[in-house]
Amino acid sequence: MNLKLSVDLKINQQIEIIDDEITYKSIVQDINKDGLFISYPIHHNKPLLIHSGSVIEFFITTEKDIVKCKSIVLGKKKEENINLLVLSLPEVIERVQRREYFRLPITMPIKYYGLPKDRFYKSLRDVPSGYFSRLINSVSVDISGGGIKIITNEIHNQGDYIIISINVPQEINILCSVVRIEQSEEKNKYKLALKYEGIEEKTRDKIIQFIFNKLREQSKLLR
Repeated sequence: MNLKLSVDLKINQQIEIIDDEITYKSIVQDINKDGLFISYPIHHNKPLLIHSGSVIEFFITTEKDIVKCKSIVLGKKKEENINLLVLSLPEVIERVQRREYFRLPITMPIKYYGLPKDRFYKSLRDVPSGYFSRLINSVSVDISGGGIKIITNEIHNQGDYIIISINVPQEINILCSVVRIEQSEEKNKYKLALKYEGIEEKTRDKIIQFIFNKLREQSKLLR
């Protein structure tokens, strides 16, 4: 049976359910006109506590985008010794194209270090571990799935390599390159627009999920 869904879903596809800032992992077991059947969501071996009629939000990662959806919990069942959660067919809340990343204005603590200019860095594997002990405290201006803008008191040039450490909320390290330099409103400070270099898609997905969570927090404050 061909169902016209607003998001591309496949059997055995992993989804992530967000509940009180905790991410529960699950896998799509079946999709039909009656709903979406997923393995019971767990986080560190702890099941999601939820009842029928509740609305849940979850992320689906596809080759083209990362989609935030919502569904209504229709019930629970067990098939072939697998505990299932039955959801209504998903409704899309947000969709971020991997090549058109939404940029979230946010001031948050970051750490950074400008790498020596005498070599080329393709990924974090090319960065000597000792450089991570030289990270300097600063703050961000905005962040997206493709890059981040930060404040520095050092002059850098376009094309320079910089490593950063951010919490999303897990601490992650990223290799970046400078794409633009702007004068900050503060004296002797600069805004650096950075592009992620050699980033793994699972790391990028964590950043995009962090952005969605912040948008979700903001929407709650505006209600």
